[in-house]
Amino acid sequence: MKNVETLDPKGHLEIWKIYPNGEEALVFDEDNTITSGMGVGLGLLYAGSGATDITNFQIRYFQLGVQGDTVLTTYGVDQVSLVSALGQVNGGTDYSGTESGIGLTVQELMDWDGTAKSTVAGSFGDNWFFGLLTDNSIKRVDRNSVTYIIYLDRDTCNSQILNEIGLFMQNPIGLDPYRSNLVAYRPFTNISKTSDFALVFKWTLNF
Repeated sequence: MKNVETLDPKGHLEIWKIYPNGEEALVFDEDNTITSGMGVGLGLLYAGSGATDITNFQIRYFQLGVQGDTVLTTYGVDQVSLVSALGQVNGGTDYSGTESGIGLTVQELMDWDGTAKSTVAGSFGDNWFFGLLTDNSIKRVDRNSVTYIIYLDRDTCNSQILNEIGLFMQNPIGLDPYRSNLVAYRPFTNISKTSDFALVFKWTLNF
């Protein structure tokens, strides 16, 4: 990682459709926005004023959403949440089909002031659904770059029109339950997810 005084994280997102016959189609390939949440998390880390366990500063979760098309021209570094993250209304069933391999966790989301952000609908209160980034989905590309690979199999997120995604730091304040903060965000053009294909998100962050 670069010296903290010159740290300027950047990110790039690719989205691929993978068909049963092995055919691959690149459907999105653009830079993402590193949000202010990244600065909050790294600031706590370097100041020694947040969580005491270094693992809490790792990027370990993601969310997918369905209303990112409303902010395609207006989103920026102040984004703290997805416009409409899956799971807010129907819970984990928004993500998972009967054969889905997506691992989910339920915990809090950090608002701009460090408090727990309430969900906007449903009966989940301050509880949000996050997809898990396992060790084998995190690849170090070089000294300063890491790629996060999110795989949605053919049974995951079907009948959803996906158009936004976010990466989240685990729990930089060190709370129980965990309270994660959005560190990278990107809305994208609509993808109507069906069982005809799997989706792979390749998200590279350069520190």
